[in-house]
Amino acid sequence: MTEDASLLLRARLQLMLNEPYLASAIARLPLVDGTDKHWCDLIATDGYYIYYNSSAIERVAPEHLPFLIAHEVMHCVLGHIDRRNGRERERWNWAIDYATNLMLVDLGLQMPPFGLIDIKYRGLTADEIYVRLGTTLPRATADGAGGHVVLFPDMHIDPGDLEGSDIRDGYFPSTAERLRLQRQLAEPVEERLQGTSPGRYSSEIEAAKRANLPWQVVLARFMSGLRRSNYRLWPPNKKHIWRDLYLPSLGEPGPTLLIVAIDTSGSMNDSEISEILAEIDSLRAIGQCRLIVLQCDAQVQQVDVYEAYEEAEFSRSQGGRYQIHGRGGTDFQPVFDWILDEPPELDDRPDALIYCTDGHGRFPDQAPHFPVIWVAVGRDAPDFPFGDVIPLNPKP
Repeated sequence: MTEDASLLLRARLQLMLNEPYLASAIARLPLVDGTDKHWCDLIATDGYYIYYNSSAIERVAPEHLPFLIAHEVMHCVLGHIDRRNGRERERWNWAIDYATNLMLVDLGLQMPPFGLIDIKYRGLTADEIYVRLGTTLPRATADGAGGHVVLFPDMHIDPGDLEGSDIRDGYFPSTAERLRLQRQLAEPVEERLQGTSPGRYSSEIEAAKRANLPWQVVLARFMSGLRRSNYRLWPPNKKHIWRDLYLPSLGEPGPTLLIVAIDTSGSMNDSEISEILAEIDSLRAIGQCRLIVLQCDAQVQQVDVYEAYEEAEFSRSQGGRYQIHGRGGTDFQPVFDWILDEPPELDDRPDALIYCTDGHGRFPDQAPHFPVIWVAVGRDAPDFPFGDVIPLNPKP
């Protein structure tokens, strides 16, 4: 370990002792040496990992190192990376730095001479600061020369960026897992802020706790987590054999089978069902997997099977039409019983079950042995006992 890296680790321990409300977050978020990464000039985060350049740490005075670490930790705790949601990247980066630095200064941490800070944004959420910044950002330098704004030399990495992808390939929590972690780590920070600046930063904490990504994005990330990207020539891609085209297939096939269950009890309208099915079908075409669609109210009413090479009638190219059966009461147990009974249509262990429902019904007593994701329709969905949840219409 270099002397500079040792300084940062000592500052990390000092921060845990002096700011105990950050201790659980500091201990939970991995610190990665990114000295050999050309993009890590000083410090960076992707919302879970915190990267540092040990050779650049010497630029920072020891008394400012705790602030440096706390700055990245707060980006993770407040879900700033996941909350960008397609907004212009540079302006969002400015907004979250303003929000973070003002909060840390009010908590009593000593800020380095570099970094964005402006008291006119005090108490505003990063979302509100983003709007107020407008489309034209001030001129910025690393040292504030000429009266320009001083930038904080950190980097904010989106989960899909190439930077840090080698680390995230080893392990990276899912979107739902990151949201749960953020809510857990935000609680002690919220308690500390209530004692220091009551009400001033409550909106930013609440924005982090209720952060929601567009459901299509969350579903796509869930599907990409099931998919592999290694290729092999044997056996060839079955989807194109009928055309006498022998193309490479996925070396580690996955997913091979997806099951989608539709709650047809009457709580979901046809347009919502068609939209969800069309999105799932477009995503499963990338992975080239079989798809089984179960329609269920109080019992399984319809089973439709689509092979990897088949286009479903509800695909976007077919107009998204799908005939709905049922409209009775709601019971989730029959779908899980159908899978556990291993009917001939199943033919394989499912890689995942995607259940589209409003959540009002009888749940199984135990979680199954395969991943489950609930696409929750409506704004009054209850707590689901297991699995990940994607709100189709998140609460405001």
